Amino acid sequence: MRRDKIIGIFCMFTSLVALGQESSQYSIFMGQKYALNPAYAGMESSLSITGIYRAQWQELAGSPTSRMIHANMPLYYVKGAGGIKLEQESFGVEKTIRGLISYNYVFENNLGLFSAGLGLGFVQKSFDGSLLRTPSGKYEGGIIFHQDNILPETQANGLVPQVSAGIYFAQERLEAGLSVENFHNPTIHFNRITAEYKLRPRVNFYAEYKFDLNESLVITPSLLIKSDLVLTQTDLTGLATINQNVLAGIGLRGYSSNTLDAISVLGGLQVNPNLRVLYAFDFTLSSIKTVHQGTHELMLNYNLNKKIGGVEREPIIFNPRY
Repeated sequence: MRRDKIIGIFCMFTSLVALGQESSQYSIFMGQKYALNPAYAGMESSLSITGIYRAQWQELAGSPTSRMIHANMPLYYVKGAGGIKLEQESFGVEKTIRGLISYNYVFENNLGLFSAGLGLGFVQKSFDGSLLRTPSGKYEGGIIFHQDNILPETQANGLVPQVSAGIYFAQERLEAGLSVENFHNPTIHFNRITAEYKLRPRVNFYAEYKFDLNESLVITPSLLIKSDLVLTQTDLTGLATINQNVLAGIGLRGYSSNTLDAISVLGGLQVNPNLRVLYAFDFTLSSIKTVHQGTHELMLNYNLNKKIGGVEREPIIFNPRY
C-alpha cells in the first residue's frame, strides 16, 4: 500500500459522522489484565508495571503500531487499589493517545476476591493531512492543496473524556472479569475539519483457569471476548509455565469463517522474581496475509514482588488483607 492509497482509509473516516470501535489489539492479552479492566488493579498484591509494543502487519506501509505502559498497585488503607495507563497507536495518517487513572474497591469472602473499579481518562485523535494525496490535488514546491473541502492540509486534532468501569473475581486458580469502555458514547470533534468520530461502547470479558499438571508444569487457558455491541471477536490462548520460569503458548483469534484473523505463537522467560518477558508472533489467516510479513509483539513486566504498606503476605497467590 503506497502512502497515497491511505486516503481510502481516511475518507472512510471523514464522512460527516463516523463510528469507531476503540479496540486495541494485543495477542499477549493475558498479560494486559489491568489494561482490559480497571477492577484488576492490586490483584497481584504488589506494584506491577507493564510495557508492551506491537508492530502489526510488517512491511505494509502505514500499518498499525501500538505502545502502552500501565502500572497498578494495592492501596490497603483505602481498602482498594489504583492504576494508571497510557497508550499510543498509529495507523496510516491517524494517531490515537489514550490515558486513564483508576480506583477499585476490593473485598473478599469464602469464595475469593471481588473487585469493582472505575477509570477516568481521555482519548485524543489526530490526523496529519499533509500526508494525504488526492487525484486532483496539487503538491509541487512544498504546496499541499487537496482541492477537497473535507480533507485538512495540516494536522487535525480532537479530544474527548473517557470512562471505563469493571468488575473482577479471583481465587487461586480461577479469574474472570467484565468491563465496559465508552458507555457514555462520546463524540470527538476535530479542529480544521467538520467530521465527527463517535466512539462505540466496548465490552470486554476475560477468564482464565490454572491447571497444575505436575510440580513443574502449569497450563493456563485464557479467553477474551470483545464486542462493540455490533461486532464481536474472540481470543483463545493456552499458556504453559515450565519450572516456573519458561513460558510457551499458542492462541487463536476468531471463531468463524468471517472472524478468523490469526494464530499466535508465544514464548517468554521469568528472568528473575521481578522481571518477566513475553514475545508473540501472529500468523495471519485472513486474505491480508499476502501483503505483509506477520505481526510482532513484545511485553516486559516488572513486579516489585513485595508487600506495600501492609503486613507481609502469606505464601499464597492472593492474600491482599484489605
